[in-house]
Amino acid sequence: MTLPKWMRTVDSFTPVKALALGTALSALNPKNLLLSIAAASAIARTGTSAGAQAVALAVYVVLGALGPGAPVVLYFALKGRSKHILDGLKLWMERNNTAIMAVICLLFAAKLVGDGISDLSS
Repeated sequence: MTLPKWMRTVDSFTPVKALALGTALSALNPKNLLLSIAAASAIARTGTSAGAQAVALAVYVVLGALGPGAPVVLYFALKGRSKHILDGLKLWMERNNTAIMAVICLLFAAKLVGDGISDLSS
């Protein structure tokens, strides 16, 4: 499978450009925005103290940062040895992009259907 041209150019980005693109894609992605709104709404509806809500928000942020943060931590922890691991991961993700996206969409759909059924039965 051939990646789109814009995704192939990311390999040549400087760290600053990569950070800017990552921030833009995260902030402007409707899926991320909707998930964050849903998380904030769910946390607010708990009726717990502001401190407990802040802890819940911190947990949400940490869990959300695990995916993109893991390769960064790996890079800094293993230095040059991480290149082989990260290149292999990149190749695997490129080859399985369609399946990865299908599983993510399936998980979101299952969560939404489960929430809907739960709301209907209560």
